[in-house]
Amino acid sequence: MFAWLWIIVALAALLAALLARAVFAGYPPAPLARGALLSRKEQAIVAACADALFPPGGPIPLSGTDAGLLAYMDNYFRRLPPLARGLARLLLQSVEHGPWIFGPRPARFTRLRPLERVAVLRAMATSRVYLRRVSCLSLRAMMTMGYLAHPEVARTMRMVCDPAPFETARALLAARRPCA
Repeated sequence: MFAWLWIIVALAALLAALLARAVFAGYPPAPLARGALLSRKEQAIVAACADALFPPGGPIPLSGTDAGLLAYMDNYFRRLPPLARGLARLLLQSVEHGPWIFGPRPARFTRLRPLERVAVLRAMATSRVYLRRVSCLSLRAMMTMGYLAHPEVARTMRMVCDPAPFETARALLAARRPCA
């Protein structure tokens, strides 16, 4: 009888260790410098999301990570007030661990193949769960701002700065210049 209790305790400890490893361990070294606000795990999530939203070899030659989204998101998080920063961190965690709950397979977002990551983000965007849709929209908005802020992306898209978007057409043409 006492031996069964030890077996159950050992199995529970093993399960707890496996769960802790799945949640906290196995992330690559942080690509950003030592003073980065984002943790190693958060940097891995941002990089995976960046390349899922803006893949290498897409219509614009720069991938999300090539466009500097890691540094952009680190600076973005720095500018957020503490409560919003905590919510943004929670957003990254929900993206990372969402596939365990919703699929396509029970694995972390960063462990999925690139096409599976795209499928996860697409499923989030079209989910019947409102919080998942809003999470995807928020993440996509933050990442898109950073991607479009890169000068080469802006040049490739032929974006122009328009400091007076509601002026007359003549003033608008005079004010247009390439974004830098």
